[in-house]
Amino acid sequence: MYFNQWMGHGFFMPWMILFPVVCVLLFLMMRGGKSCHSDSKEEDDALEIARKRFARGEIDEVTFEKIKEKLSA
Repeated sequence: MYFNQWMGHGFFMPWMILFPVVCVLLFLMMRGGKSCHSDSKEEDDALEIARKRFARGEIDEVTFEKIKEKLSA
């Protein structure tokens, strides 16, 4: 008689614990291991963009040097 009453809780309780853990693991795997402190890649991208803009003539040499100084600081 009491067995049927507790059967429902016994089935769903492990899933209530495992589901959030699996969701967190999937989220971390989908991020690709990127941390929020990976600024070096962004600085390289910004410097590469500045180089391309300088090569196309969109910015002058003084502006390019200022960008380089700010990114290296």
